[in-house]
Amino acid sequence: MLHPRLTLALSLSAAIGAAAPAAASETSIYASLRQSILYTDSGTNNGDTDDLAIVDQDSRVGLQGNQSFGEFSGFGRFEVGFDASLEGNNPDVRLGYVGVSGDFGIVSVGSQWSAWDTYVGAEHTNFVDEGDWQNGTRRNSSTLKYAGRIGEIAVEADAVLVDKEADPASGESLNSGVLDELQLAVGYSIGGFTLNAALIERDGGPNGYLGGGSLIGARVSYEAGALGLSFAVAQDDAQFGGDSEETLGMKFRASYAIGANSFLAVVTTADNSTAANQPIGVALGYQHDLSQRSRVALELSSVDPDIAGLDSSIEGGVMYRHDW
Repeated sequence: MLHPRLTLALSLSAAIGAAAPAAASETSIYASLRQSILYTDSGTNNGDTDDLAIVDQDSRVGLQGNQSFGEFSGFGRFEVGFDASLEGNNPDVRLGYVGVSGDFGIVSVGSQWSAWDTYVGAEHTNFVDEGDWQNGTRRNSSTLKYAGRIGEIAVEADAVLVDKEADPASGESLNSGVLDELQLAVGYSIGGFTLNAALIERDGGPNGYLGGGSLIGARVSYEAGALGLSFAVAQDDAQFGGDSEETLGMKFRASYAIGANSFLAVVTTADNSTAANQPIGVALGYQHDLSQRSRVALELSSVDPDIAGLDSSIEGGVMYRHDW
C-alpha cells in the first residue's frame, strides 16, 4: 500500500499532466547515502558512557517533478529517510508536498521545510551536536506554504494545520484548534550581507502545540568569496501547562573554503531562565570533496549542559556522503 502523501503527490501529478499533455514536464529520482563512524560520550557522572558505532546520518531517497502549463508550473516531491546502517529503523517521510508556482510566487501543501529553518535556524553542521540553541522545527507536516517577494524583500508564510497527533502517555489530542502553528519570515540581501527574521506563533490552547507560546529570531550573514560568517539569535517563550519557559539562544558560525576543502566552526549558547542553566556548545568541522557527488567530513563537538550531575558531552567522528 502506498503512503497517503505519495498517493496524493502521484495523483496530482497525473492530474496536472492530463490537464496539459503538451506542456513540458520533468521528473527525477535522487538519493543520498550518509554513513558515519561516531564516537559519543554522553557526559553523565554515573560510569562509562562511551560509545563507538556506525551511525546513519539521515540517508534518503526521493522523487521530484514539475509540469509546466502556460504561465504556471505544478511541482511535487516525496522523500523518505532510511537507515543505511541496517539498525532496523523503519523508513520515515521527510518531505511530501505538491504545489504550483507563477508570477505570484509559490504555493505548496504537505510535509516540507519550515520557514523558520530556512530563514533563521538553517546552516546545520553535517552530523554532530551544536547545542540546543533554539527550538524551532526543521520540517513540518500538514503545512500550507506561500513563498514570494515584495520588491527586494523575500517573504514566506507557513500555516501548520491540525495533524491529530496524540499524547503517547494520555492519548489526548495535542491540538486544540485547526491551526497548530503560524510561521512568518522575511529576508533582504544587500552586498554580501543577508538579513533574515522569522516569527512562530503556536497554538496556546489547553493542549498547546509544542508547548504553545511564541518564538522570534533573526540571522545576519555575510559572504565574501571563500569566507562565510553568520550570527543568529532566538527568543522562545514556550507555555507548558500555563507555565512560561523562556529561552534565549544564540549561534555564531564561521566557514572558509579553499579548493576542495572547507573548514567550519560553530559556537552556540542557550540561556534558559526557568531552569537557570546556560549550556554552551562548540563544534569544529572539516570537509573534503572527493568528487562532485562524494565527500568526507570530520567533525568534533562538545556541549557543556550547565546542569548539576552532568559533565560536558563529546561527539566526534567521520562521515562519508555520496549523492545520486
